[in-house]
Amino acid sequence: MVSPIEITASVQQLIDRIGSAYLHEIIPVRPEADAKAGDSYVNVQRKVAKDGGDLVYGWAVWLGDFICEGEHCAVWEDEEGNLTDVTPHPGMPAQLLFIPDDRYVYEGKYISNVRVGIGHNPLIEHFILLSEMKDFLKQFSTRVDDDNIHFNTYTGNVYNHYNSLCDNLELYMREGGKSGTPCYCKSSKPYSQCHGRNLLSAMEIDRKNVTKVNS
Repeated sequence: MVSPIEITASVQQLIDRIGSAYLHEIIPVRPEADAKAGDSYVNVQRKVAKDGGDLVYGWAVWLGDFICEGEHCAVWEDEEGNLTDVTPHPGMPAQLLFIPDDRYVYEGKYISNVRVGIGHNPLIEHFILLSEMKDFLKQFSTRVDDDNIHFNTYTGNVYNHYNSLCDNLELYMREGGKSGTPCYCKSSKPYSQCHGRNLLSAMEIDRKNVTKVNS
């Protein structure tokens, strides 16, 4: 995924869905030498401790083939009010579309991404629902270190199941799969009558069971 510079219809839809009181900005990406990908909160805390300034919460905007996604993160604000992303990202982008938003403060628990679909393939909705299910499950995880999170055994197994479904569906769409074409599992049934048939009800049951196990 890339961080868009142009505000397309999908990007604007995401901005509207996030609903921040602050205007989006294009900010430079200048990773610190000791910064780790996917660890913006800690990266910015270290930057503030070293060089002053402030931590600003908000959303990094990413644009893919099927979805436009807002990832909650932190960036660094210098003493003159300029924002800089000090966290490295895949593909090494030079700029980031960032939406400041002080409504959500990171307190050790995963903050779900915000997504909107691109295009007309109805399977994109399933892909978003699967991604949101993974986000839901991450709320029951514990951070072990900079690179790892921990689930209890039951929740971890459920997460791995939905992670696999999400990966399979993404590959299926990339290969041109649609609701009426043979399912990616090679069952010869169309997706809508196979892995897509009871997806919503299965997710609802798993949500209830995971919540119960973790209560």
